[in-house]
Amino acid sequence: MNIEQWQQFLKHYSIELLDEYSNIEVDEEVYQNQWMGYEAATETQIVEAEKRLGISLPNSLRNFYLVTNGWRETGCFIYDILPVEEIDWLRIRDSDLYGIACELEEIQATSNEHRYQQGTQVKRSLAISSWEDAAIWLLDPAEQNAQGEWAGGRWASWNPAMKWTATSFAELMKLELEDFIRLRDGEQ
Repeated sequence: MNIEQWQQFLKHYSIELLDEYSNIEVDEEVYQNQWMGYEAATETQIVEAEKRLGISLPNSLRNFYLVTNGWRETGCFIYDILPVEEIDWLRIRDSDLYGIACELEEIQATSNEHRYQQGTQVKRSLAISSWEDAAIWLLDPAEQNAQGEWAGGRWASWNPAMKWTATSFAELMKLELEDFIRLRDGEQ
């Protein structure tokens, strides 16, 4: 998504989240402005984060941060998207989950695919959210689509593991909004 697409999508996302049927607790100003985001990150903040991480962020995540430096709540399972200054490699943000991924990578499992997805991919991922409902969002820089976007997904203890559902951060956000609306409206 480019910046204009993010602005439109996130405005729609905000309205859906703040709908009268949701139970989201935020400041009155958020309701008045119908905006679950924050001020945009500066290019300098993004470049500094990229230097700290040692890698360029994928365009959909970069453009997201140029619209809002974080997100208050995504819906039912993920509390927030961290400001660009707080995103970091899983090994740094969550040493416990990183340890689990290391163990899963080493286990002589019946499926190499399982070991790869639950161990290797998780272990090398970038954590972009806080924990909520025992879940966290991860992006894998080594799994890129043709546009250079990183695979994304949710690790949840109740899942009970990593579920790689998206080919980009933008797709991850779209899927989360769809899930939120479906659950909010009582659809299966």
